[in-house]
Amino acid sequence: MKHRFRHIREAAEEETTLVPLRVAGVPEHFNMPWLLGLERRAFVRAGVEVKWRTVPEGTGAMCKLLREGEVDLAMLVTEGAVRDILNGNPSRIISPYVDTPLTWGVHVAAHTRIEAPDHLHGVPYAISRPNSGSHLAALSYARAKGWPVGESDLEVVNDLKGALVRMSKPEPIAFLWEKFTTKPYVDEGTLRKVDEYTTSWPSFVIVATEAVLQAHPKEIERLLKVIRDQVAGVMAKKTAPEVFAQRYKMPLTDAQEWFAGVRWNTGALLDEPTLERIVGTLKDAGFPGLPDAEEGLSERLLWRFAER
Repeated sequence: MKHRFRHIREAAEEETTLVPLRVAGVPEHFNMPWLLGLERRAFVRAGVEVKWRTVPEGTGAMCKLLREGEVDLAMLVTEGAVRDILNGNPSRIISPYVDTPLTWGVHVAAHTRIEAPDHLHGVPYAISRPNSGSHLAALSYARAKGWPVGESDLEVVNDLKGALVRMSKPEPIAFLWEKFTTKPYVDEGTLRKVDEYTTSWPSFVIVATEAVLQAHPKEIERLLKVIRDQVAGVMAKKTAPEVFAQRYKMPLTDAQEWFAGVRWNTGALLDEPTLERIVGTLKDAGFPGLPDAEEGLSERLLWRFAER
């Protein structure tokens, strides 16, 4: 009986000492390591209570949540995080999350006559919301093709579900989204993928508000260690594609192809040349509010734990 009460007391003490951290991410396969860490209580053992929040609307919506103090950390598309922080979001990038670049599928409705990239000239773009990954990718893709695209050529659809509704209408519209997330709709004949657009920098970063970094730096360092342990374990697991296929209802061949091309971050930091390349691409795409000089971006964007 005494042994039992000791465990109850220890559990109560653990609960009172946990630091709650509100973490947001999209409902996509990249974020499965977070869910595994929660299921295994790995964050609890590190003294952190992760309160996970799924945000289907993506980076633009999570930037807003960070600005408003609704979440403490978020997994953001890298270029979206860079742009929003430089535009006043009181947050910092604390680590890359996925090191491999993101490949966006360029989609149209299958009922349209658009079958090749050149057919997209003059076609508007659906975006989840301003400063979302789909917004930044659409403008960067169009400018890379040499096509002028302005805000009047964009239509906000909130999320993938909203994009599917909009694309079911007769008027053609293009939509960029992570290609494996949309692949089921391509396979079933709802969408047609006419092109791909791949960035040249890490796909996702972990962003935290300056407020939580100042209040709980040690706990966030422990959280980072836990998630890096989780992703390392996933990458070392031979049967990981089967797990992803089951959880995300992916054909095994798709899960195997996706998994072979993705690498999560286990400790390397973003460097200045990468940040300069991101900002240069955003400026070329016509995004306002970016610094004229691209030097010193690390000081404005990154949080260095060891220096504080």
